[in-house]
Amino acid sequence: MHLNNFILNSKILSRSLSGTKFLLPLFILFCFASCKKEGNIGTNVQASDELIDLKSKDLFPITYTMREDSVRSDLSPIIQIGNIYDPIFGKSTAALFTQLVIPNNLLDLSFGAGAQLDSTFLSLSYNYDFYGDTLTQQTFNVYQMIQNIYYDTAYYSNHPKQYYPIAVGTKTFSPCPRSRVIVGTDTMPPNLRIPINPNFAQQVFSQSGGNNLSSTANFIQYLKGLCITSETSGLNPGEGSILQFNAEDSLTRFTFYYHTPTQNSLTFSFVMYPSAAYYSYFTHDYSTAGGTINAQLSDPHPEQNNYSEVYVQSCAGLKTKIEFPFIDSLKNLPYKIAINQAQLVIKAEPQNASANFPINTQLYVVAIDSTGLTYLLTDMYENSSYFGGTVNTTNSEYTINIARYLQQLLNGEETHTKGLFLKEYSPILNARRAVIGSNNSSSGYRMYLHLVYTRIN
Repeated sequence: MHLNNFILNSKILSRSLSGTKFLLPLFILFCFASCKKEGNIGTNVQASDELIDLKSKDLFPITYTMREDSVRSDLSPIIQIGNIYDPIFGKSTAALFTQLVIPNNLLDLSFGAGAQLDSTFLSLSYNYDFYGDTLTQQTFNVYQMIQNIYYDTAYYSNHPKQYYPIAVGTKTFSPCPRSRVIVGTDTMPPNLRIPINPNFAQQVFSQSGGNNLSSTANFIQYLKGLCITSETSGLNPGEGSILQFNAEDSLTRFTFYYHTPTQNSLTFSFVMYPSAAYYSYFTHDYSTAGGTINAQLSDPHPEQNNYSEVYVQSCAGLKTKIEFPFIDSLKNLPYKIAINQAQLVIKAEPQNASANFPINTQLYVVAIDSTGLTYLLTDMYENSSYFGGTVNTTNSEYTINIARYLQQLLNGEETHTKGLFLKEYSPILNARRAVIGSNNSSSGYRMYLHLVYTRIN
């Protein structure tokens, strides 16, 4: 992973893990079903009196799917808006709640004597990537918010704010996230331009020179913010998209085009970055999902039913619970062991992915305590190349190293023993998902723990 991407993902991960404790000890439990026979490794290259008693096992955990409650979604550099009907994961939507602020902390904003408004647009700078297709038309609606949001407050992806029911801006379009835009005589980078209702725009423009435009603090009390939603009627499975936009780009703005008696072609833009409060809101309708998603979500005891597939989904969608109920078998061996390697191998089923629905690029695991709080594993404090979790695109496989964590668990130094959650690493930066072979999969994509350890006499 390039350094810049690692820093960006680390920032997003820290926000999405605001309910996760950044402490060292965590937990894990592992099952011995279908273990490989123990054997000495390297016996052909060492004399018998120098033999290292190195053994290996493949252990198969219990796995099942759960809903993700929410993720912290405020102030992400990438925002997502859209509507999609995933043929496996069902219907999902992404919306945005955002303030607009006066740039550069300008005071006493005035558009000039006799200023006349010509048109107004809300523009959103595309971030190139998207999830789904760009052929299906979408309608983006813009609404005026009723409730305030605040820059220094944490916001989560499952808490909408109230807004007035009449849209103040709307646009129906086929997404073009990689096509430049021509505005007048200017050619601009890819961005979506939503026309704003002239009556609403005129109300805001008319505040020129008054108290409501005397400072950003006064302005956001007057115009609390905007909600941007997506709707797509009659979506069929495989249609729609979740689009990505760059909140920090200068093209993401609310722009007045106006003139005065002495000047033509004037503009002024309210912006989001760097001081506006904003956050994403995600919804998922699993009644429209395929596979065994609904069966697992409604099952009071999914751990007992050996589902062949499990699921991970971004945008606060789905996560996989991993349990290892027979870890005591390792603890109760007649000798102590030192963990040399413990790799959790996760295999996505590539037949359930496509160009429009690619799998997650990176996953990670957290441990759970008896109260349901989650904790980062000790291994995650090592460098990213050690911890792993990035997909091998050749075989759609993820490998996550948990040797330090497992050793602490066996030594009795780890007390968080209620399972692991397998999750998307950057849940608010993308809408990706994966169908993963479970402990019970017969398709060749079975999840397992590869354990290598040394006997200590």
